[in-house]
Amino acid sequence: MQSEVPARSYVLTTSERLRRHIRANGTRAVLGGVSFSAIIAGFLDATQRQWSLLEYVALAAAVTVLILLGLAAAGARLRLLLLVPGARLARSAAGRPVQLQLVATGRGAPIRQVAAARCDDPVYGAGLRVLLDPGSRPMVVIPSNHRDVAREHELLLPMFADRERRSRVEVDLRPLGMAIPPYTFARELPEGVQDTDHTLAVKDLVYLPELAAVLGASEPPAMWPEHCVDPLLLADRDVVVVGGPDTNFWHGALFEPVAREFAAPESSVPLALDMREPGELPTYGSRLLTAQLSGSGAVFPHSRAEQVQLDERLYPTHGMVLACRNPFAAAAGRSRWVVFVAGTRSLGTSGAVLALILMLRRMRTDPEANFYSEVPTSARRVRAPVSAVLIRVAEVEQAVLRRDGEILPRQRRRMAPEGLDPHYSDSYIPTEVDVLAYGTGDAPQWTTLGRLGRPPTG
Repeated sequence: MQSEVPARSYVLTTSERLRRHIRANGTRAVLGGVSFSAIIAGFLDATQRQWSLLEYVALAAAVTVLILLGLAAAGARLRLLLLVPGARLARSAAGRPVQLQLVATGRGAPIRQVAAARCDDPVYGAGLRVLLDPGSRPMVVIPSNHRDVAREHELLLPMFADRERRSRVEVDLRPLGMAIPPYTFARELPEGVQDTDHTLAVKDLVYLPELAAVLGASEPPAMWPEHCVDPLLLADRDVVVVGGPDTNFWHGALFEPVAREFAAPESSVPLALDMREPGELPTYGSRLLTAQLSGSGAVFPHSRAEQVQLDERLYPTHGMVLACRNPFAAAAGRSRWVVFVAGTRSLGTSGAVLALILMLRRMRTDPEANFYSEVPTSARRVRAPVSAVLIRVAEVEQAVLRRDGEILPRQRRRMAPEGLDPHYSDSYIPTEVDVLAYGTGDAPQWTTLGRLGRPPTG
């Protein structure tokens, strides 16, 4: 008899809800308590009465607690404010993935302070091995072509734009019973000779059957177009979102609440990878990939900081794999993960899918293997390993071409680490990928992850 799969526990623990509430509202609660105590002191002084300092402090503390309780009652049930065990006990509870250990780089590094103030996302803190959970119900969401949607007015959310360069999206999931505050973001539409609507990048789909197989998908269909899913379905499944934010609506719709969890209150451990552009609204496009990785300044010569912006014109082969808690599932009280797979161009996205396949295969055969990146934290001497991997395409296979009157044979080409390829062909398919690997020394290094098949002959 097989043992039952242990129940997952990805949702916010009670202690984490308490910590988040205090971190988000503690300052104004203390300010309110002190202000109230000062006002009372003023009234008492006007009536020639005096209290001891301890009494004023006690009054300020009591008012602070009352304000915290009142703010909690306005947005959540009061039971969330019960005193409960601390962060370490909560994050090692049954069903929660084992978290990767924070890395101290000097004596007296404030490990505990960073751990207590990090966003409690157990998927993000465990490495990509968390995706091999035997209880997974994976589903890959792929971009749709606008021409496949004849009744656009029936879509629950505005996935497509009407001949505009940028689309503004407002998401309110409360009518579906999801306790996620409404949010707004913008999408930068594709550029070039294609039509101005969001379009399907076919190259993103090349390796998806292998991805579904290695994830262990057993519920057909394993792949859904973006217009065929909805928030309720996404909340019930483990989700892989494939494609740039300009071509797949759910990249922005799922990433935005994830980013907000890390931003308010600000997490001591930031998100490692992001494809949003700064502006009045968070703007999702595919021309820019932001990586906030420890030691990245030593890897990318055009950046001196640990936050580097990878522009498609200089890094057209780069992509990302980022695993987090599924925010739609968490709002419904379920424990599911979401993986964002995207590149600065479709070649990078296809390479990121291939990289995820190769990483999952290696982890299935090696019980000790895991993949992660390290990010700088709020403390200069502390780094945090997280479930994120930056990739680049190292080799591609090109179809037979007629170029400048000459027929070029099918062949494989090595890709330069930077810059546009002078031999570029639309037929390029990634066959070998590198990952920015940590744990190999003081600085990360590009490491070959693997190659598919053998180079063609003739």
